[in-house]
Amino acid sequence: MSLVDFHILENKENQVLLRYACRLIRKAYKNNFKVYVRAGNIEDMNQLDTLLWTFSELDFIPHATVDTEGGQEPVIIGMIERQGDNKTVLINLSTEMTEDYSTYSRVFELIGNDPDALTAGRDRYRRYREMNDQVSNHHIAVN
Repeated sequence: MSLVDFHILENKENQVLLRYACRLIRKAYKNNFKVYVRAGNIEDMNQLDTLLWTFSELDFIPHATVDTEGGQEPVIIGMIERQGDNKTVLINLSTEMTEDYSTYSRVFELIGNDPDALTAGRDRYRRYREMNDQVSNHHIAVN
């Protein structure tokens, strides 16, 4: 059984979702987890890569995209399916469910507040529940 957290953001702006993802990445990294972020498109992947360099003046989070990784980075950003392990968390920004999600120690589904994202999120929520995973919802108010 996997632990899956849905973080549903009340703000519709994509930049807010990506900045929130940076905060979640930072928290996982500081708790000694590796992180795989599955982006839904190339623009989000590139924006998240840039944001991780600039969102905090106090924190450095070593990271890479799947096409530039050297194998040692604790945070990897990509758009493909990737198998995890019990020391890696998955942060899913995609509208698709990651088939190998159960290989990760924990899954975070970040959902923006637009109709398409909410519909896709509800579908994934139902699928996780059907697989008897432990699912929780968190409504997040961020600016």
